[in-house]
Amino acid sequence: MCVDVIRWLFSQTFVDRMQRQALLILSCFLFAIILPSNPLIEQSSAEDVTVCCDSVEADLYLLSSDSDSILSPFENLLAETPTSASFESAQTSPEQIEKWVLSPAWSGVVPESTWSLELNYDVTDAGGAQLNLSAVVTIGGSTFTGYLDVGSQFVPAGAGTITIDIPVESVTVSGTSEVSLTLNARTIVFSVPSSGASIEFLWGSEAEDSKVSANLPLLDLSLEEPVVEGDLVYFGLRIESPFGMEALVFSDSITMSVNGILLDGDPTEVSEGDAILVIWTWDGASGGVETVDVSMEYVLQPGVKLTGLTMFEIETFDSDGGSGGYYPLNEPLRTSGRGSPLTITMDLELESEDNGLRLSRSSTLKIDGEMAFWMRWGMDHMGDETIPLSPVLKNFQAGAVSDDERGSRVIESLEVNQFEGYMESYYITYFQLGLGIESEELLGDLSDSDTFAITLDLMGEERVTNAPLTIRIDSLTPLQSGVDYTLLRSFIKAQPSPLWSGYSISVSGSSSLMTSFSTVDIDVSDVLEVDYLRFPWGEMVTIRGDGLTQSDEFSITTKPTSSPLHAPLSLTIIVVMILAGGLWLAFAMVRQKNRYPLLIETILIPMVFLMLFFAYPPLFVLFSSTGVAFAWLATALVSPRLIDSGNGTPAKTPNIVPSFPTINCPQCSVANPVISNERPIRLECTGCGRIIKIVA
Repeated sequence: MCVDVIRWLFSQTFVDRMQRQALLILSCFLFAIILPSNPLIEQSSAEDVTVCCDSVEADLYLLSSDSDSILSPFENLLAETPTSASFESAQTSPEQIEKWVLSPAWSGVVPESTWSLELNYDVTDAGGAQLNLSAVVTIGGSTFTGYLDVGSQFVPAGAGTITIDIPVESVTVSGTSEVSLTLNARTIVFSVPSSGASIEFLWGSEAEDSKVSANLPLLDLSLEEPVVEGDLVYFGLRIESPFGMEALVFSDSITMSVNGILLDGDPTEVSEGDAILVIWTWDGASGGVETVDVSMEYVLQPGVKLTGLTMFEIETFDSDGGSGGYYPLNEPLRTSGRGSPLTITMDLELESEDNGLRLSRSSTLKIDGEMAFWMRWGMDHMGDETIPLSPVLKNFQAGAVSDDERGSRVIESLEVNQFEGYMESYYITYFQLGLGIESEELLGDLSDSDTFAITLDLMGEERVTNAPLTIRIDSLTPLQSGVDYTLLRSFIKAQPSPLWSGYSISVSGSSSLMTSFSTVDIDVSDVLEVDYLRFPWGEMVTIRGDGLTQSDEFSITTKPTSSPLHAPLSLTIIVVMILAGGLWLAFAMVRQKNRYPLLIETILIPMVFLMLFFAYPPLFVLFSSTGVAFAWLATALVSPRLIDSGNGTPAKTPNIVPSFPTINCPQCSVANPVISNERPIRLECTGCGRIIKIVA
């Protein structure tokens, strides 16, 4: 605009040379004054803009660990059990209860306000207690003291909460200043005490969430200058605070909107020194130069919502989307606190070899979300010595990867090969420190394997973007027959900031004709589902678990064996021989007897095979089949004998119509139907021909 005005001034022929120079100087002077103060120009400037916050009204929870007592705005840090300080006798001289420190402090100005301490207590074995307490807030070199109100000094028996207000004056705080809260007991007197009277002050747990409501600087939020890549625009929010990663992990939510529309999709998080940079991708640009409204919302804790907005002038161009997402120059964070999804599938094959058994295991980890992006970015920076890397990535050797492949935003086949080759000796460290997974619990001890290989699959997406990938680990491990072996154990390392939002696992195992898992035992039945089936050609084991978290504990053990009594084929043959032999012998014993009871008991055959199918212990199956065979023999032994019909063949038992009453023949015990109500009546036995007389 200044240039246009100058050109206009020099184009006027009616102004002499001195006038033009004077107007030029005056115009530039006016523009120099007006330009910085013009709000429209400031909002459209493409520069970083701090949008929040001079000070924040928030609750600071009283927390204690083994060595520190701190103040923190994040309720996620509250423990399951509280920390306490108790007094079991009257207190007549001042004594410090506890001191909590906000370290380090955040520079800024603490405004004049009233801080309010809410402290949980519990009085036992007394009618109550008379309390004289003080709370001291220290900010730099200034101290402010508040006292328990006179009307609240008596507390009744049981649990409750006391409140102490501390008036705080305006004071400037620096990053090296001390901000602390000290609680003192001046006097404590019990009312109607009995033996064991005490008062306990509690804090630091979800149930006993003692806190101080304060107004002070806690963090700075800045909207970064947008980065344009073709038709994509990357908007960043910089979070600077004394809490480091906690400000990202434990915030309730962080969102950004452009022109009033909420940006969806997972943002990319990058650590830059003590600051956290959260970047969203916007693909709604209309093309060319335009001015956009950008707003952010950061929820520090429930009820504390920090917002800010500004305007940026951007210019976009037609393109194919570049790399498909924001590509950070520094190492991205592995998690923002939400965690990434993980899916694990595993195929097991148990086979026999000359001197024992061998287990073939193929495990596939499908990794998505932030962890997949971090892995892709790390593979694109193997051997990079120009930027700081975390130890787990820094240890990767470059190998044949050159500067042309490194940082190219695309994962070349050379980088994939280098990753796979180096992982053969580095997998334990990479899994443990990088992925938060104990490899031995998931994959077994690969050092005991005859062979193992690690294969990376980018699933068709070679760019460094937030796209899933898989790692497959194939191994062949010799096993000793009859020795306990752990198939799988809980393998996620518990971390304050979870790397995994949850995971699912699916295991399919099979054995050969002459091998068996013997048993499949799980110690936590409500976490995983286990199906164990036995067929003549082998056993099938299926293990499933969905929605598992890092707190879930489980262990699955087996005892693989090649014993003939456990092997599916030999066990099936033995059971068939026992049942067939028992049934043949029993039917041989009832050639001259009634076979119906024995035929009814053949229903036990499918029951035995169901036990075999559902992989009951082999000894249980053998005892069951043997017991069934003995039951058949006993039934054959007590079955009634059939009478000769006179032609050399046993008389057949007639079909009895169930609707008629019957009478047994005293001679041959054959049931004869009584088809008439007439009395007396004479009947001829259908078995032996004897006349039976019925009088009544």
